[in-house]
Amino acid sequence: MMIDVLAWCLVAITAPPVLMFAIECIAGAAPRDETSAKHAHDDTVVPPFAVLIPAHNEAADIAATLSAAAAQLRPGDRLLVVADNCDDATAALARAAGAEVVERFSTTQRGKGFALAAGRSALAAWPPAVVVVLDADCVPEPGALQRLAGHAALEAAAVQGRYLLTPNGSTHPSAQISLFAFAIKNLVRQRGLQRLGSPALLQGTGMALPWPLFAEAELASDCLAEDLELGIALVLAGKPVRFLPDAGFNSPASSLGAAVGQRTRWEHGTIVTAWRHIPALLAAGLRRPSILLLALDLTIPPLALLTVIIVATTLVTVLLAGLAAGPAPLLTQLALDALFLLAVGYAWYRVGRAYLALGTLLHIPGYVLWKLPIYRRLLVDRQRSWVRTARDATTERKQ
Repeated sequence: MMIDVLAWCLVAITAPPVLMFAIECIAGAAPRDETSAKHAHDDTVVPPFAVLIPAHNEAADIAATLSAAAAQLRPGDRLLVVADNCDDATAALARAAGAEVVERFSTTQRGKGFALAAGRSALAAWPPAVVVVLDADCVPEPGALQRLAGHAALEAAAVQGRYLLTPNGSTHPSAQISLFAFAIKNLVRQRGLQRLGSPALLQGTGMALPWPLFAEAELASDCLAEDLELGIALVLAGKPVRFLPDAGFNSPASSLGAAVGQRTRWEHGTIVTAWRHIPALLAAGLRRPSILLLALDLTIPPLALLTVIIVATTLVTVLLAGLAAGPAPLLTQLALDALFLLAVGYAWYRVGRAYLALGTLLHIPGYVLWKLPIYRRLLVDRQRSWVRTARDATTERKQ
């Protein structure tokens, strides 16, 4: 009896994230005619907006972002760069590109949240209708800024655009799988949440907030996942958060060697922040059921970690079945495994073929092993403070 209870407990722990992952992938990857929605966005009146770019030693990457952003601005729109604790040419390059520049230096208050707060203070004397936040290496697609700002104003909501990574030419299987995992999280699952009627998640770049929301937001913190924290805070306060896949933003993918530290910071911050807010979201979901979907989404760990959990649970369930547990827990777990594989396969068929060939999926075990040190550190040496990762020839990103 005790063995049966233990087996069912393991299955019960695994089931919510696996089921929610599968539902989001199937809903988000399914084809749907959204032409009318695109035309509606094109007809949206776009109010004056400001593009806010927090930047820390971004001289190598910021020029392309500034050029693409400036090309989409109209008279009355603003481009503001916060050069945060920089000791390179970031500020000079931004001024040369015609941007307003705020230089900020602090040895204690470090991180993107403090840079955003400094940018808000600079904008407050002449506040725009909407603030669009861009990372310094994130290039907006043509029309994306106006589309995003117009939608944020129309909906009186925070709006997250479609934020993806562009391949860097690497043929390493782990690099390609990483791009695919990023697309699942930032496009497929976001679109799945949207189609299910849930609020979206903010992703730190390619996001727009009407000034009243931005002015009141808690920005100045050293949270390692300040974008996730901001989006959850807005949802809990009853403010809408939307996803707009028609507004595209792209950053260059990193090489494998440069990105482990960045992913460690981001994944540790995301996992801890998500789990800290799940109880509050569940409580709020009793009044607003759509929030329950967001709470379930936050139970889903990064794809590599989810794979580890599924494999470990399956192996333990097989062991327990051999120790006289009934077959039902094992059969249920195997059904969850099959659903997970189906969801990944469908997402690959609909979206992932742009990033990797079918045979590359066979290298997922190697990708998981490559990321295991990140999750080991989560248990024994979790990163708690913002530390900039050293870069090589390409920019490290959150994958």
